Amino acid sequence: MTIRLAEVEERLSIARAEVEELRLALLRPLVTSRSRIMTRRGFLLRLVSGDGTEGVGEASPAYWVGEVSIEKTATDLRAIVAVVATRPSAARLRTMLLERRAGRRLSAAAAGALDTALLDLAARARGVAATSLLGGEPTTALHVGALLHGETPNALAHEARAAVSGGFRTLKIKVGSATIAEDVQRVAAVREHAGTGVALRLDANRAWAPREAQRALAAFEPFGIEFVEEPLRGAAPQALAALHSSARVPIAVDESVTDVADLRRFTEAGAAPVVVLKAARLGGPSRVLELAQAAQAKALRVVVTDSIETAVGMSMAVHTAAALPAPPLALGLGGGWFLDAPPFPAPLLQAAGPGLDVRALRETLATGHA
Repeated sequence: MTIRLAEVEERLSIARAEVEELRLALLRPLVTSRSRIMTRRGFLLRLVSGDGTEGVGEASPAYWVGEVSIEKTATDLRAIVAVVATRPSAARLRTMLLERRAGRRLSAAAAGALDTALLDLAARARGVAATSLLGGEPTTALHVGALLHGETPNALAHEARAAVSGGFRTLKIKVGSATIAEDVQRVAAVREHAGTGVALRLDANRAWAPREAQRALAAFEPFGIEFVEEPLRGAAPQALAALHSSARVPIAVDESVTDVADLRRFTEAGAAPVVVLKAARLGGPSRVLELAQAAQAKALRVVVTDSIETAVGMSMAVHTAAALPAPPLALGLGGGWFLDAPPFPAPLLQAAGPGLDVRALRETLATGHA
């Protein structure tokens, strides 16, 4: 029997909301073309229904790549708590979320936390996995990519061997913070030690001007790259389309796409065959599904990732990916490498329940087995 989210939320009243601030030391530095991060800041939003059932969502923006600030996110979460003090139904709170989000009065990270907490609460109240209320199947096995963090070829080679031995068939590394020649050495080391049967994706975080990007993509071509995320410093669809047409390495858009209108501009320009979707940047799992459906309808491949988040954000990525209309490419769960897992999450995950079932994911991260 199909369970409709709106029908479940209509029966739920919200008794209170709580916000917990997160300041988490990373297990290793997060190095991008823009910065070097050692502490992950963010928030958890908890919604509690009249019978004590709790739903949780995470509001952790990627401030290191220019997304909304921690201060703005905190302000928006306080506004949500104030609204909850009026004791609305979950359905009314979702309507207010949509109204605020449409008017751009609520940041994407805060909206994502509210969207997630409402979904988690409704699913727990119904006793089902969150993905079930999104139209997905909790039995779906999802592949997970390994995010390698080493800064030298030797360190990356060691990580690549460990990841492949652990069952991973997709690896990702950051590029753009060093010279192109140094990045080529790092990519070559990973490919050599991972083997040809493993997908290798790169993330440049908008590192290069157009000519630099052309040189970089040409240099990466011999290594059979699955795609390069956000190679260009600017976000113009036409510039990315020109690079895409001149390169043999596929390109992915990530932070350039924040809504359906953005996706349409890049799709119409023929800028990239892959789109990376994050709930924290888009405003929650419902927005991820909306964009995923639009992207897959245009034959784009979709990757769902967290945003270097805790087990709450990672669980939401898993449940959302399980609900996509077509199977996504391997998930990205960076939080597992930087916050939780020694040394890797499991290569296959399922969307367990009830709700997000964050505890189940934490246990998986601790053992490395789904």
